[in-house]
Amino acid sequence: MKQLLMKHSAPIFAVITLTLLFNACNWSSEQGPVSMNSIQKAQQRGSFPTDEYEIIDITSQNIHQYNKAPVFSINVLPRVDLSKTYSDAIRPYDQLTLQVVDAGNDSGITSQDKLPAQFGPIEVPQTGRISIPYVGEFNVLGKEIADVQNEIQEAYTPVFNTARVSLNRTSRVPLTANVIGIANAPGQQTIDRKGVTLADLVAKSSGTSQEPFTCEYILHRGQQSYKLNNMELTTKNLLAQDSDILEIRKSSDRSITLLGAVNRPGSYPFPNYSSQLDDFIGAGSGFRSDSANLSGVFVFRKTPANTTDIYRFDMRDPAGVIASSSFSVHGNDIIYVTEAPLTRWNRTIRNILPFSQVSNFSQFGY
Repeated sequence: MKQLLMKHSAPIFAVITLTLLFNACNWSSEQGPVSMNSIQKAQQRGSFPTDEYEIIDITSQNIHQYNKAPVFSINVLPRVDLSKTYSDAIRPYDQLTLQVVDAGNDSGITSQDKLPAQFGPIEVPQTGRISIPYVGEFNVLGKEIADVQNEIQEAYTPVFNTARVSLNRTSRVPLTANVIGIANAPGQQTIDRKGVTLADLVAKSSGTSQEPFTCEYILHRGQQSYKLNNMELTTKNLLAQDSDILEIRKSSDRSITLLGAVNRPGSYPFPNYSSQLDDFIGAGSGFRSDSANLSGVFVFRKTPANTTDIYRFDMRDPAGVIASSSFSVHGNDIIYVTEAPLTRWNRTIRNILPFSQVSNFSQFGY
């Protein structure tokens, strides 16, 4: 009996479901124009699920409340091993030469014609200890040439009181770092002076192939990797060290997606450090005059709570145009210029919402 009842009720349930869907479609297509306030009131009544998104009308009265500058994450800065940065101090594998001049009549160092005695080249081992004729071993690692010369002179004086020594470096193994990625001239760069920074490595590589503030930098140092933004790279005086690998790539949070009734939809990098809504409208060559509904210019923004805020600008109103010129855009925002009449905004919003929750917009095909 139970199976028979279920068998007869299934077609009835299907008919009821189709009827409700048909009526819902008719309702959505037959409604007249409504205001954004009506949509927001419907949200408050529960007609639209308010946990999905919040629509915020931007006006001259509330723009200061909602216009927030982008907040960039503070990255962990790399630690520096000063022994691997450039220094004039002696380091392993430096080649040194020692000259000794002794004007004394009974000198046992110089030849009879008083030519200087020369010892070397002397290669500095990793232990840092070198052997000097007549006076023994010296630890020279990390010391300046002049300081080591003074030590040797002090050791020679008791033995050859008229001798004068001169210590020089003839060659050394250069410190190098590699720049890879979207540099104009990627490759190996020499750390050839004191104070060479990661920013200097980028300059030695002829800069980046796109605007620097749209780039991010991954420093591979030893067994660690560090992510840096352009501001950190250029202001933190981060010293380069031997064997660094600096990878430059397109930043994942310095571009937006422009969709809808604009002449050139697509993905656009930030034109400068702080970019406003009208910067990107201009980048898209403006609105399509034949179809754009200027009362519906939307900015979709993912929130830290993994919801989406939607900001609307009415560009028919001069106040809306002025607001767009000062409204800060964040990385990964979606800017959408609608073609739809007001009654279909909600349908459009629901279609875009899934894409506003992701940070990579390559699926749009731009």
